[in-house]
Amino acid sequence: MIKSLPPEENPREKAIALGIGALSNTELLALCLHTGSRHESVMTLATRLLSEIDGLQGLKHVTYHKLISIKGIKKAKAVELLAIGELAKRLNIPIKPGIKLNTPRDIYEYMKDMSDFKQEHFEILILDYKHRLLARKLMFIGPNNATTISVREIFEEVLAHNGSAMIAVHNHPSGEALPSLDDEIATSHLMEAGEVMGIDVLDHLIIGAHQYYSMKAETLYNAHDK
Repeated sequence: MIKSLPPEENPREKAIALGIGALSNTELLALCLHTGSRHESVMTLATRLLSEIDGLQGLKHVTYHKLISIKGIKKAKAVELLAIGELAKRLNIPIKPGIKLNTPRDIYEYMKDMSDFKQEHFEILILDYKHRLLARKLMFIGPNNATTISVREIFEEVLAHNGSAMIAVHNHPSGEALPSLDDEIATSHLMEAGEVMGIDVLDHLIIGAHQYYSMKAETLYNAHDK
């Protein structure tokens, strides 16, 4: 249980002392779980849960059946976690709205949490006419290629947020960020549609393990470089 943890490891005490923003994703999730099991602490359970649902963003899309299949997650906890995910979707508040993403490095730094995802995620960043961030939207999970990416759905989302520009971002769970032929075709489709719609497609970034690739710059970058 949370209260049984030593003070220096107790996320509740840390939140009171330092503010809720000082907690890691694992600590926040541990607060929501309340207890672990006979075999592992609540912090260990929270860490393992995040790994099995592909990070915190996975809470927005995980199913009840997936949750109860995870050791240590019973019906009550599964429903509580589903409620948290649903609240996150309904709030739909973009992280750091208004920031400018001017370079591939800027985009990577904002989206580098995708490097930890075990499945392929395709997300878009929606920007205003000054290229300030309006929203971050997850569009697809799973292997995507030029035939499965719905250009229509992507631009409908941009228009719904009154966006004037967008950036596409997806990850390669293999860790290799170099684009495939399908990635190149998908980027071409997005660029062509953007011209027709009057929406600037500023880049398509591919995120791997400690590397990222800008389709606009046609360059592979080392994430450790500054």
